[in-house]
Amino acid sequence: MRIAIGDGFELVGVETADELLLVPPCANANADHATCTWWEDADRGTKSSASGGVSPNLSARASTPAGGKSALAAFLGAEEEQGPTFNPFAPEPPSREEALRDAAAAPGQPPKLRLLTRQLPVSGPMGWVLLAQGEPVAYCQAGPLSAFPRAQRLRDRYPDLPESPPPAIVTCISVVPAARGTALGSALVAGVLTRLGAAGFAAVEAFPEESETVSDPEQTSAATQRFWERLGFTVAATGPDGRWPVMRRTLA
Repeated sequence: MRIAIGDGFELVGVETADELLLVPPCANANADHATCTWWEDADRGTKSSASGGVSPNLSARASTPAGGKSALAAFLGAEEEQGPTFNPFAPEPPSREEALRDAAAAPGQPPKLRLLTRQLPVSGPMGWVLLAQGEPVAYCQAGPLSAFPRAQRLRDRYPDLPESPPPAIVTCISVVPAARGTALGSALVAGVLTRLGAAGFAAVEAFPEESETVSDPEQTSAATQRFWERLGFTVAATGPDGRWPVMRRTLA
């Protein structure tokens, strides 16, 4: 999915292996977007080698039941040559999003691609890249709370957070070093928030990192409280000691 937003900028929703290759390096030098499964896996994460960018196979699903036309004709009590051209038992053709999701789950595809596309038919891509004159400058990962078990586990520690409506979660934001300080990260997140609103989400949450825990606030994959405040987020809850805020914004 590619959306031109003017002035040479383009928003790319990661739906294929080729688009996954556009993802720029993680803000944290010790992490890797293409292989990290920390947010998607509630128990563990990994930085193991990626599987490579194999082109998806968008072959159509079978349009007849097992056994083909002969089996269908026999079932209906008709001779094969008199079998109906319309097959009432055939599955509905897959939507574009379903076909892309199924292709991403095929053997040989990068594991991260499967994770980023498994919600495609429901809420769209979960990985977004901002291109400037064709060059990747920022990346954002966001999607339903149900897609990120680790976020659900973190959220369970904050009993004051509203249970309804269930929010979308922005887990990661990264801007290439040359583009930091240019507000491109904010522009990307603003575009992603628009997409999330269009997908039906009424609220979005983020879990910023504490400035005291990182040597360089510019290299935090979950950004900082100040970053989210500039985008209209407010503190929805904090930990028992007043630290580790959860930022939340209602989408119009």
